[in-house]
Amino acid sequence: MLRRAVIAGLAVAIAALAAAPAAVGTELAPGGTFVDDDASIHQGWIEAIAAAGITNGCNPPANDRYCPDAAVSRAQMAAFLTRAADLPPTDAQPFVDVDDSVFAGDIGRIAAAGITRGCNPPANDRYCPHAAVTRAQMAAFLQRAFGFAAATGNRFVDDDGSVFEDAIAAIAAEGITLGCNPPANDRYCPDAPVTRAQMATFIGRVLGLSPLDVPARPVVVEVVARAAWGAVPASGTFTGHTIDHITIHHAGTVTGVTGPAQFRGWQAYHQSLGWPDIAYHLIVGRDGLVYEGRPYTAVGDTATEYDPTGHLLIVVEGNFDDSVPTAAQVENTARLVAWGSQVFGVPVAETMGHRDHAATTCPGDKLYALLHDGTVASRAQALLDAGGVQVLIGG
Repeated sequence: MLRRAVIAGLAVAIAALAAAPAAVGTELAPGGTFVDDDASIHQGWIEAIAAAGITNGCNPPANDRYCPDAAVSRAQMAAFLTRAADLPPTDAQPFVDVDDSVFAGDIGRIAAAGITRGCNPPANDRYCPHAAVTRAQMAAFLQRAFGFAAATGNRFVDDDGSVFEDAIAAIAAEGITLGCNPPANDRYCPDAPVTRAQMATFIGRVLGLSPLDVPARPVVVEVVARAAWGAVPASGTFTGHTIDHITIHHAGTVTGVTGPAQFRGWQAYHQSLGWPDIAYHLIVGRDGLVYEGRPYTAVGDTATEYDPTGHLLIVVEGNFDDSVPTAAQVENTARLVAWGSQVFGVPVAETMGHRDHAATTCPGDKLYALLHDGTVASRAQALLDAGGVQVLIGG
């Protein structure tokens, strides 16, 4: 009972630590601490144990990855338990196979605390630090570390005969495990390896933590910089403006030349008209990539009668009176619309085609249809709702 009392006090302290960022108004960065757990249902628990100092990550020294799907090794389990239970240091080391482990000290601590006996009975002079921990073994580790009382009943149908059945029952009674086959949850999967993501949830529940809310990570659009596609410097003087429209164009003509060679031709032609630069701010190529045009702080140009002042001009390479834009082109057009909406405050539903402002068929019937029927706007809104879009101009 003494261990349970100590752990209860520790849980209160750790819970306060985990809650501290929210208490001072500090939120997690979009996507959270680690870059590889966004798709994990355990992400909030991973953040909770990270805030409590129980995990640092799996790729030191950067430690920007958690490796959520990797199996927990017995050595890692020792580290998790040492930090979660705040075990005291010891010089004792009963095992002969851990000297090369960075977790040797943690292994010694859990041995001194009676949490592990070893992996090769009856000698038990080895710990097997690199072996994966099964869910059944994990139950035994947690029961011993936190002193959970024995439980009655037979919660799961697949652990009969397991030497760890009582430990499994104990952590189930404590609400630490629900099972492995939701929604029925009548199975525990005792022989399956426990993943690092699952371990975060188990430890979080043991300590009475709550999963943290993680803001969604924005979708990133890598934009090919002007220098990379061979743009020449602008000539003449730009006119500044404040963007309050998003307007979609298409190239209109198809010459057989595509990509950077095509864009260099557009720029040369536009400058021959006396314009300072290529007319558009952003280009969506036939390859699906996005290319940097003139600065969006500068008014674009047009050979038609409308005034493009205030318009973010996005051109999609192709003639969409004759062909259909590719899925990649539609997706990146929607991403740019979402980005333009979040940066300039233009509602995605107000995205227009060139023909909405001038007597032209641009951006082509087939692309315009995707603007008119809400395909582009609905995708852009979904991106905004899921965390937004970040545009990065590369080299």
